[in-house]
Amino acid sequence: MTEDEALPELVKCPYCGAANPPDSGFCGLCQKNLRLPPEVLAGARARKTLREAAAAGPAPGPAAVRPAFRLWGRAALIAGLFVFYLQWFRKENYFSFLDFVNLAAHEAGHIFLGFFGRFIMMLGGTIFQLLMPAVCLFHLLRRGANIGWQLCLFWIGESLLNISIYAGDAIRQELPLVGGGEHDWTYLLTATGLIARTEGVSRFIFFCGSAVVAASLWLIARDALAREPYEFGRGGGDGFW
Repeated sequence: MTEDEALPELVKCPYCGAANPPDSGFCGLCQKNLRLPPEVLAGARARKTLREAAAAGPAPGPAAVRPAFRLWGRAALIAGLFVFYLQWFRKENYFSFLDFVNLAAHEAGHIFLGFFGRFIMMLGGTIFQLLMPAVCLFHLLRRGANIGWQLCLFWIGESLLNISIYAGDAIRQELPLVGGGEHDWTYLLTATGLIARTEGVSRFIFFCGSAVVAASLWLIARDALAREPYEFGRGGGDGFW
């Protein structure tokens, strides 16, 4: 016999004879105590609670809350990153807080690639400025940290925007240089015969950076709208956010 079968559906009042559900404990007609055993009363109330819960359906758990959190969290993130990107249109030669990190990587590139000839040494700053966020991107991509590698992709785009400003300064040479010395892009564009096309090179690099920024924002938005977090190369997974 199951526990449900052991519990009576209705209990007869010993005073007035009215039938009552056992979970009430009192007669609905005469309002007298039905004097039910405690275990019967507790079991009936527990059964009633379970039935009400089943009728109401499952309560929203973490799996139901997570998509809403991901949607609004990423919407706010996209808005913030887009406002950040617009600063390059608002201010000429914009230098962001992230460019301090880019500058450190840039200078390291000159040092580490200084053994491969003058041209590679001068290009090394730009290479390392893009290599550092790229390494972070692939590391986070392998770990399935979606928001992490997507932000690193945005970082690569932002770094290209910074590089476009430096390249565009090749003729004017108005930007302050760390430690003085020769302007990287003046040398690079002169060596490649593109010094007369400085503006065009700068605009092309800026366009590439903008395209990468747009791609990163699209990827963030795609995950926000997906039912499950997207895992690159697998079509779904447990990536962060």
